[in-house]
Parts: sequence; structure tokens; C-alpha cells
Amino acid sequence: MSNFEAIIDIGSKNLRLGIFDNTSKNIYSSEQQIEDRLADSGLERSLNILIRNAEKYLSSHIDNVVVLYDSPKIYSLDVSIKKTFDYSTSLKKVYDSLIEEAHYLVSQNNFKDEIIHLIINNIIINNEKILKNIIEDIKIKSLILEIKFICLNKSKISKISNILKRSNLKILNLYCSSYVKTFCYKNKLESKDYVIFLDIGYEKTCSLIFNNDKFEFFNSIPLGGNDITKDISKVLNLNYNYSEDLKLKFNNNKNNLSFNKSSLAKNNIYSEIIEKNISIDLLKQIIGARMDEIIDLVLLKSSFIKNTNPNVKPKLVIMGGGAKVLSYNYKLCINKLLSNLNIFYEYDSNICEAGFKYHKSDESFLTKTKKKTKKQGFFETFFNLFSK
Repeated sequence: MSNFEAIIDIGSKNLRLGIFDNTSKNIYSSEQQIEDRLADSGLERSLNILIRNAEKYLSSHIDNVVVLYDSPKIYSLDVSIKKTFDYSTSLKKVYDSLIEEAHYLVSQNNFKDEIIHLIINNIIINNEKILKNIIEDIKIKSLILEIKFICLNKSKISKISNILKRSNLKILNLYCSSYVKTFCYKNKLESKDYVIFLDIGYEKTCSLIFNNDKFEFFNSIPLGGNDITKDISKVLNLNYNYSEDLKLKFNNNKNNLSFNKSSLAKNNIYSEIIEKNISIDLLKQIIGARMDEIIDLVLLKSSFIKNTNPNVKPKLVIMGGGAKVLSYNYKLCINKLLSNLNIFYEYDSNICEAGFKYHKSDESFLTKTKKKTKKQGFFETFFNLFSK
């Protein structure tokens, strides 16, 4: 048995690995760019490099891993389940069985998908009293659980699992990367009432909303930072790789308003823009326009936001690779709806550490204990076979 735990974040562009010892200390972290993102073999080669380098450093084999993964195909379901009793019953006695029943119902009615998160939002006893958690046992006449499930297609999980198997790795658990990060990052905020997280990845964006620690909204779309790069390349007629470099470095240059021909140098990232006499304002407009579209699609068009009290202004936290594109002086369409905007710049170790902490949390235990191996029926096997 290993005396460490390995967390792998599988992104669209990069792989990240974090190794934690039995005292929860991060003893190793690394990142590896995926060589060919369009082929499974590219992910497999990059994964092998990442793992072998880590094993060389640790002088030990890595067998089991916790995987963080995001996809536009990840979605959430809300379930409210109620049980009434003829006589007063122990809360602790029926609590787990009601969660099990809700898990079973969702699994049976969505059998092509797998539940990767189970979040208890409300515990309501005797039709009126709301409990934040169960500290001690009490007698009840009724129990309502309001649960949010996050799910992903089983064929997608199987595909990832098979790639890791070829590298002699077994998946202990697979979690939604965006949810895991927000679960941990929100605890760093001074105030937790009505917070929107926007996780902008390379080829996807997730929006997640928490209100007083209650997880209220989840959405994911297949648009991300790569679409901003393609816009810059197309509109400004620039090479794709140059456009990516320009996008990432633009907001890191504190003197980006002082570009002129007299400051031109061969290693100046803005040389081509200056030579072509393209306005820096136009570059900002391209980035801002695509960001506005992403925010509109992943968040503002949702019925949840439309039905929210307009007088209650949320905080917005932007994270992920797309956070590197923004600075606080962008006039985004959502700004007028916010009380505050925070841009969180992540490091590789932040992401893997969030995954490790979540894997050790009480909430993750709910999902892990419900993942029981069961024999598939004929129709479920048949459906899964032809849905891949």
C-alpha cells in the first residue's frame, strides 16, 4: 500500500499531477502539455511522461489515482425526496437510506450516466425545520432531502479509465474539476452569500453558483480560452500560436498602453501589431466581446439567473486558464450586475490540492459509499454498448 496519494487533473491542453503524503503535505507537483489533443495516443504519451517522471522522483510506483476532469457533457440534476413515518423515528436511522434511495432512482433513470457528485443542499424535518447538518440523533415524523447530483456519461469515464489502465493506473474516484475547485476556493472568501464562480478552461467554461454555502446552479458549455485565441487570429490576421502568446501576455504587461514604434524590439510580443498599425483597443474589444458571449451563454441566459432578485448583487470569481486573459479594467456585460469581481490566478498545486482536500471531505464520502458494483441488466448493457 502506497504511503502517498496521487491527484491527476486531466485538462484539454495540460495534465497536472500532485502527490500528497500521509500528513497531507504536497511532496511533488508537475505539469505536462498534451502532445496531440485530438488523439487518445497523445494524451497517453503525455500521461506516461508525467507519471514516469514522478515515479523517478519518488522512487516508487504510482498505482491508484484520483482524477479531476471537466467536460461540457457534465450536467446537474436536482432531486427532492420525502419520507413520512407513522411514528417518531430516529433521524440517523433513516437519513442514509433516503440518500441511497435518491441515488438509486437517479442511477436507474439515467443509466447511461454515472453520478460523480452527490450534494445535500437541505435537510428538512417535520415539514418545517431546516438542519444544516446532522450533529446528533433526534426523533422525526418526516424527512425531506434536497439533493443536487452531478453526472457524466459512463462511456466517457470508461474511455478515460482505459487510457489510464494502459499506463498501469487505476482510478479511485473521478470528480468534476470545476466543482472540486469551487468547493475548496469558496472557503477562502470572507463572505459566502451569493457567489458565482466562472471556470474558463481551454475548450469549456463552467458556471457554478453558491448561496450561503448551498450549491444552487451548474452549467457547462463547449467554449473557452481557445475560442478567444481563434478570434484574435482571425480578426487581426495573425498566426494562431502568436495570437495565443499575445492573449496570455497582453494583460501581464503593465505598460500595455505605451506601445509605439520607438519601443519596437525584435523580442517585443507586440511588434507585429505595431507594424500593422492595429489598435490595442481593438484587441481588447475582441477579447471582451468573446468573454461577453461566453458569460451570456453559460450564465445569463439561464432561467435561474433570470428569476433571481435583480436587487441582490452577487460576487463573481473568475478562475481557470481564462482568468489570465482578463484584467480588472475590462467592461464586461455582467459587471453592472455584480457587487464585486475577483480574478483568481491558479497554480498547478492549487488545483491538485483542491482535489486532494475534496477527496478527503465528508461530502465526497457520500458519493464514494454509493458507488456499489452491480450487475447490469440486459437492456442497460445493450444501451451502453451502442451509446459509445
